[in-house]
Amino acid sequence: MLTIRKILVLSKLPLFHDMKPEILADLAHITLEKVYPRSENIFEKGDEGSSLYIIVEGAVRIHDASDSNKVSKTLAVLKEGEFFGELSILDNETRSASATAQDDSILLEIGQHSFQRLMVENFELSQNLLASLAHRIRNLTEKIQKDS
Repeated sequence: MLTIRKILVLSKLPLFHDMKPEILADLAHITLEKVYPRSENIFEKGDEGSSLYIIVEGAVRIHDASDSNKVSKTLAVLKEGEFFGELSILDNETRSASATAQDDSILLEIGQHSFQRLMVENFELSQNLLASLAHRIRNLTEKIQKDS
């Protein structure tokens, strides 16, 4: 994928909105394009995590697959323009859920060390990540409150 296309994809994400073009260019340079056919595992719950994924095309099912004898519970189905694996950018814990390509998918992968370096250099990037995480926590809280 061309760098300019990566920049366009990144600029549309809430995670990177209002970022300066040079920051988007830095981000584009540290992304790796990954292609996953339908039903292919991207990662499993319990795997070591060290990257964030952005969906360029397709859809990804986030699910709880802690017991191979049970049907896994779908936690979310994410589509183009959404991201997942963000917790692995911040810590060295194992993956808290599994991710599987629901459709043929093209993803951009951003590694932990490169992203953390950019966060140190660009306070705006850190602020956007924290705001995105806060938004997800609020949405989960609302969902839990509705379900109970």
